[in-house]
Order: sequence, then structure tokens, then C-alpha cells
Amino acid sequence: MTLADLKMQYTQQDIPTEKLTAVINQAIVATESKRKRLNWWQSAVIGVGAVAAAFTLVLNTSYSFANASERVPVVRDAVKVLLFREYKHVDKTSYADIKVPLLTNLRDRQLSDKLNTAYAEEGRALYESFMNKTNDTPKSMTQTYAEKVNNEQLLVLERRQDISSADTATKLRYTTIDKQNGLVVTLPMLFKANAYQAILKNYVNEQIAASKQYDTPIAAIGPKQTFYINNKGELVLVFQRGEIAPMYVGAVAMTIPTDEIDSQLISHAYVK
Repeated sequence: MTLADLKMQYTQQDIPTEKLTAVINQAIVATESKRKRLNWWQSAVIGVGAVAAAFTLVLNTSYSFANASERVPVVRDAVKVLLFREYKHVDKTSYADIKVPLLTNLRDRQLSDKLNTAYAEEGRALYESFMNKTNDTPKSMTQTYAEKVNNEQLLVLERRQDISSADTATKLRYTTIDKQNGLVVTLPMLFKANAYQAILKNYVNEQIAASKQYDTPIAAIGPKQTFYINNKGELVLVFQRGEIAPMYVGAVAMTIPTDEIDSQLISHAYVK
């Protein structure tokens, strides 16, 4: 299966973003005549502003950028992650600070629409669940994000959620985006068949057995295992806090040597 085949499968997913795409297109077209008379950096600012304004209209929410310098890309049309919205709440017993990311300047606008819609809905759902207080509501909830990788080929967006009650739980999520082909890279896409799951499980358990830092072998590696691809083109598996190590260790990121999985890779397009 080629990257073109994978892209076709991805774009055929039934995700209702047509209305969102139409609004964004309308906002960008409205600025097109003005762009011709502006410097490149001014055009970039208007482009980001048009997208943000469109999301504000469709999602009935507001946005703010982290600071003015983030509005001006260093390189024209550089893919960046900006602050779309921040939900905050403070009272005598609880605290919430949920930052929602906004992807800008992806070549595939339909892909960015899908992801930005998902991030916005996720952030709003987190905030609403926190404000709808019950006996199980945590005392604090935060979400932050970071560009883990942003090179010519890939953007890896990390989202971190910390929830505190009697103890603190941390959840890490990663979106690995092929900027050139307009794809979200999934773990099964990297391999020829499912045999990779047993190979990865065995390798991880060998590392757990060999280190005093880890204490819990894994039962399996599934297709939804948390992962990303680092700047060196290496596969990194991420295990949540308490999953394979004591809670005080935190989340564990385990880099997989490519030699261990080379025979199972469908290509070296992503993992080198």
C-alpha cells in the first residue's frame, strides 16, 4: 500500500467538517485581493487570522494567540501550533487551566480542519466536565501542548493532561502528522502486518526485565499504543504514568531501535 492509498483511506473517513471548511474558505477568499498588496509576513498574519476567525464563528467560541510574535512566522508558510483558546477557572477548592491548540499553515486544509475541530471539542468537553462538579470532580485539571517534533516532514503535537484529586494522574497524547502528504500517521500504517505487535511487546518486556526502574511487564502492544516518531526518525513508544513503572517515575518514553523492527516496516518513509 502506497502513501497515496493511505491518504485516500484517511480522507474518506466520515468526519463532518464540510461546514467548517466552507466557512474557512470563505474567510480566506475574502482576504485574497488584499494579500496581493501586502508583504509576505503580513499575508501570513491575515491567513492565520482568517482561519482563527472562521473557527470562532463555527464553534461559537473565542481565541487568543499566546503572544504577538507567534503571529509572524520566521519562515513563510511555516507550520506552527498556536493557542486557540484557554479555559480557566479558579475558586476556593478547584483550579482549571485548559489550553487548546490550533494548527496553522498545513498544506492540507481539510486535515487541519478535522484536527482543529477535534482539539476544540476536546478542550470544551474537558472544561464542561470539570465545571459540572460531582463528588468525583478533581481538584485541579490542566492541559498543555507542545511541538515535540516539527521538521520538514513531520509535526508531532504533544497534549498533556494533569488531573489532581487525592493523587495526580497524567495523560500524554501525540498526533504525528505527515505535513507533506496530509496524513495522521498511525502505528499500523508503519508495518506490513500485525506481527510487529509481538516484536514490540517482547522488546519492551526485555527492557522492563533488565531495568530496576520498571516493575510491570505489558500484556500486549495494540494498534492504539501511544507513540510518536522523533527527529531522528526513530519510533518512540510512550507508556502512561504507572503503566510500566512506579507512579513517581512518571510517563516512560521508550525508543525502539530500528534494527528490532526493520523486517516488519512497510517502508522507511517515516522510521529510518
